[in-house]
Amino acid sequence: MDNRKSKDNGEKQIIDLNNYRKERDEERRREYERVLFNRILGVYSYAETSGKNSLNHVEVLDVSYSGLRFREDKPELPLQVGQKIALRFYFTPSSYLRVVLDIKRVTKFQEDDRHGYDYGCEMDSTTKSSEVLKSFVGFMYKYAEIACNDQNPPPNFY
Repeated sequence: MDNRKSKDNGEKQIIDLNNYRKERDEERRREYERVLFNRILGVYSYAETSGKNSLNHVEVLDVSYSGLRFREDKPELPLQVGQKIALRFYFTPSSYLRVVLDIKRVTKFQEDDRHGYDYGCEMDSTTKSSEVLKSFVGFMYKYAEIACNDQNPPPNFY
């Protein structure tokens, strides 16, 4: 059943515009997040393995004021619930925002020829970077509220 509609005595259906707007805004925000995190920003986990430092690309799936969900393909050492990690959000090739996260949920995934783990994380709100990321998330929510959809977008926008 469509959540935007409510029944009045089983006869009339009324569209709940508030629910419709929330769903539309959420859909727009998630679409913007995917473009932003997967095509514009680089997000990496940082690890010291075998005496070497390494950056491993991660795919951000969702972000909110309190945390985020990301995916890692074929990790050498999968993360564990309760583990604290730091992700690097690269806004330029040489500058990044370090965000400390607490792993709350770990789920295996397999899609076509890809497999790995999805991680649900809570952000460490005591760090200065959490304030910056919360402002960034606030921007994405506001963007979703007021952005317009282009029915004929340019073919090579980004």
